[in-house]
Parts: sequence; C-alpha cells; structure tokens
Amino acid sequence: MRYLFDASALLNSVRLYNDAIIDFIERNECYTLTLTRYEVGNALWKEAYLIKRIEVDQAIKVLNFINSLLNLMSVIDISSYECEVDILLTAIQMGLTFYDASYLFITKSLKATLITDDDDIIKSLKKNRNQNTKK
Repeated sequence: MRYLFDASALLNSVRLYNDAIIDFIERNECYTLTLTRYEVGNALWKEAYLIKRIEVDQAIKVLNFINSLLNLMSVIDISSYECEVDILLTAIQMGLTFYDASYLFITKSLKATLITDDDDIIKSLKKNRNQNTKK
C-alpha cells in the first residue's frame, strides 16, 4: 500500500507506536514531503520552548528518531513536481493552507492514502466530500 504521512500523523505515530512505526514504514510504500521535517521541528520547538510540555532533550530525541524514519521514506520535494499553481488552486478550493493542500495534491498524484491527524484537513475533506455528494 502507498501512504503519505503529513507532519501531524508522523509525529503522533511516533508517540503512539514508538519503534513499531519502523515496521509499518518498511512494509509499505511510505511518503512524506520535504516540508514535513520543518513542520515537525516547529511542533517540537513549540512543545519544548513555548508550552514546555516536553524537555529539550526529549524534543531532540524525537527529532532524531523522525529523521531516521525520513531516511526510510520517500521524501518528495513539491518543486520537482512543478505543481505549485495546482496546489494553490487546491488550497483555495478546499479552504486550506498551501502547506496542507500540498499533502492533498501529492497524495492524489501518487494515488496514495493520506495519513493525517490535522483537524483542518479532516474537516475540509468531510465538507468537500459532502458538497460533492450533494451535486
């Protein structure tokens, strides 16, 4: 199976499944985007620095583990797809940020399943599915 992880799902999968996520990634075609590394880093910074939910050494440990997972995954640079305009149109149509729309667009391009814990993406998909069903 083909799966594309967004940053929220990758970070939460590490927290929930620890090392078991390695087996999942190795048994499947798993993808993510280059921006995932930065989104995860920002989330860990926020948790360690702003809200102090985790210690800095724990944030570093999680970041290093996620970097090792990224080495097992296919990491896609959206600029190589030359699809920025299509992503922008998707973002506007779906009411999402460009970042979130990039995950949707690449998921569709890969014919993969998006793995996300992002509430905005989930709400947008449900809303647009309902609109498409009504037409």
